[in-house]
Amino acid sequence: MADYIVKAADIYYGFCPKEIRRFAYELAIKYELRMPPQWEEKQMATEDWFSRFMKRQPQLSLRCAQPTSLSRATSFNEVNVNLFFDNLQKVIDKYKFEAKDIYNVDETGITTVQKPNRIVTKRGTRQVGALTSAERGNLVTVTCAVNAIGNSLPPMFIFPRLRYQEHFVRDGPIGSIGAGNGSGWMQEKEFLIFLKHFQKYTSSTTSQ
Repeated sequence: MADYIVKAADIYYGFCPKEIRRFAYELAIKYELRMPPQWEEKQMATEDWFSRFMKRQPQLSLRCAQPTSLSRATSFNEVNVNLFFDNLQKVIDKYKFEAKDIYNVDETGITTVQKPNRIVTKRGTRQVGALTSAERGNLVTVTCAVNAIGNSLPPMFIFPRLRYQEHFVRDGPIGSIGAGNGSGWMQEKEFLIFLKHFQKYTSSTTSQ
């Protein structure tokens, strides 16, 4: 059962504690095993059983699952990964790229309201607040580029504003740029702006 749970998690179909308890009950029914009356009443194993099961299986642990799209999960496999690195090696050999010429570009969304830290308060208090700039924040996309020797370009910020103003990045990192659209996500227009920004700091050409 533990091996099956691990395999399910590896293929992005992991079980939550309640599903494992229900799974244990179904196995007990299938193999005609004796079970406590509470199992039959709730049609799942008890929480105590789950706690003891986890202690008996030290290779298992409760983790917070990261959202993973189906396309990413199905594309990230040994065949595709090997194909990627084979193609990368061919390009490096053909154009004689050095580590300084190889960049990784990625973007991430940052909310303007951060989650407050846990605080100490009087025991029994039901509701505790912490001051933030607002209760609901806006999403700002940050695009960064770093090469294989650790050099980075000034970032690009994409704001959820139809009319972008230069003072949006006034206090940002030196050399950083910005753009704006209705969603705050990177789109075709903003990507072209970033490519020009990238070319400015890397002096890349199309001669090859």
